[in-house]
Amino acid sequence: MYRTIGVLAHVDAGKTTLSERLLTECGSLRANTGAFLDSDAQEQARGITIFSGQAEFPHGGYVYQLVDTPGHVDFAAEMERKLAILDAAIVVVSAADGVQGHTETIWQRLEALRVPAFVFINKCDRTAPDAALAEARGLLSGDCVDLTGGLEAAAEALAERDEGLLERYLEQGFREPEFRNAAQKMLRERRLFPVFCGSAREGAGVPALLNGLDTLLTTNYDASAPFGAQAYGVRRLPDGSRLVLLKIISGTLRPRDRIGNGKAGELRLLRGAKTENLPFAEAGRLCAVSGLAEVAIGDGLGTAPPLPACELRPLLSAKAVFSAPPQEALAAFRMLEDEDPALSVEWDEALSQLTVRIMGQVQLEVLTEALRARFGIDVRFEPPEVLYQETVAAPVEGWGHFEPLRHYAEVGLRLEPLPRGSGMEFESECPTDELALNWQRLIETHVFERTHRGVLTGSALTDVRVVLLCGRAHEKHTEGGDFREATYRAIRHALMHAESVLLEPCLQLSASVEPTQAGRLLADLSRMSAETDAPTAQGDRMQIRAVVPLSEVLSYAQEFAAYTHGRGALSLRPAGLRPCHNTPEVMQRRNYDPERDLAHTPDSVFCSHGAGYTVKWNEAAAHMHTRR
Repeated sequence: MYRTIGVLAHVDAGKTTLSERLLTECGSLRANTGAFLDSDAQEQARGITIFSGQAEFPHGGYVYQLVDTPGHVDFAAEMERKLAILDAAIVVVSAADGVQGHTETIWQRLEALRVPAFVFINKCDRTAPDAALAEARGLLSGDCVDLTGGLEAAAEALAERDEGLLERYLEQGFREPEFRNAAQKMLRERRLFPVFCGSAREGAGVPALLNGLDTLLTTNYDASAPFGAQAYGVRRLPDGSRLVLLKIISGTLRPRDRIGNGKAGELRLLRGAKTENLPFAEAGRLCAVSGLAEVAIGDGLGTAPPLPACELRPLLSAKAVFSAPPQEALAAFRMLEDEDPALSVEWDEALSQLTVRIMGQVQLEVLTEALRARFGIDVRFEPPEVLYQETVAAPVEGWGHFEPLRHYAEVGLRLEPLPRGSGMEFESECPTDELALNWQRLIETHVFERTHRGVLTGSALTDVRVVLLCGRAHEKHTEGGDFREATYRAIRHALMHAESVLLEPCLQLSASVEPTQAGRLLADLSRMSAETDAPTAQGDRMQIRAVVPLSEVLSYAQEFAAYTHGRGALSLRPAGLRPCHNTPEVMQRRNYDPERDLAHTPDSVFCSHGAGYTVKWNEAAAHMHTRR
């Protein structure tokens, strides 16, 4: 009965207009004002979606739960957190602007999560959809099929995608039940992406889209199965009470039901800025629940697995400057981090410095206003810095020993480079008769419990496998914290000997310019150390794509708009990490001394004559007890 759909798009494609048109078309909203889902004052002032909105509408015997997500790239993490709970996505493409860079990013994440997708080509009252449809087939998928006219009008295109269906079609012609069942299966398997053309503002094409949802989308939820749910958001009401947003995957939830160590309080239905009481929530339903203080975004509850980790991570960090008492400011930032884990708030006690991770300047402006409006805290942020990371170029061994009086632990390990985007991994080559399995599992925990810093700039370590080679514990004196110290020191010891590589985030740049402006753009890309594809003609314009270091393109949008006189089109989307193009310059600017970073020391501690003493990292290996 319940179906969850998300409306996704690049900013200004008409996403919120379509969302509210769906609600008005089905009688859930009286007028399409643009302020129902974008109800926050900042959203209305900026004219963009910042926070995901929710509403419901009935159609064709189903209740559709609509999730309207941000389209601005600065809030991509907020958008991505909602993707895994969708039964289907509606990707909005402007007929005038075509497929933008952020639309491609959305499409890639939908593919990774295997979410069925519809495409709505909007603003067809201004421009014919042919060019945008061709672009969708070229950049998104060749399986984008225009179903605005229904299944029969697209029978040949559908039959071409299913050998059995094609054979029956040639023999018997179009038979609606067969084509409907085949299209449903192809949609589930992401071999078909139904396209509907129209205008959200005028309502054209929206009835066809609604009928397409009814006809083609299928779900399978079981309210009688054991309870399972996924936490996809946290929201606070004006009175400060905390609500956890849940997608019920199976079973039924009622107030006062036990969930892990907590108990569900009130169940609420979100409808724009308002909430309504729910007596229960069954499988397939979205609801907001109070009383779950220990549940965080991404958690799986009951029989449900956790949500997949987000891939769209912030690429910048910014230091906050505030006049409020530090603990008061930190508490406010922690509350915002609870609602948006991607902020990754860091507090350096020694420096009294608070840092957040962000996607862009607009997000900083929104944070500034949120802190003022919600907490009465005035804050300014220093200019954002690029979030560099570090890895190793070749395997390297490291050793850590921690033996102050009445403590003992020793760890030997190897760091191995991994492909880009792998993150951190762990495996053990240590025999259990040398180090008990419980100690080995504890070492694995310590590998993942903190962000390890590289030695070039102090940036986070990534794309490394930590292989446990050997370890040693004392029968009486070893405690859990001893292996934490030994593990940290062993990783750092290895990095001090490693061939380290500084990685920088890059962006995929796509630009459309007049031919007379192409030379200027190509010269700029060369200056920015970009990897540029050969330009291609697209009508009377030139299309140029390149991979550019983020540090070089931070403020380029304004420069681009100036020399193209506002007639050029520029889009940017994350393109992963690559070796830094100017490592010496970054190292000089950061001026990081790994030996002075005492919180990440590579030195070891040994014991002699009843007292602990420190051995420097470049001398420690000779003192190890298990070195082989």
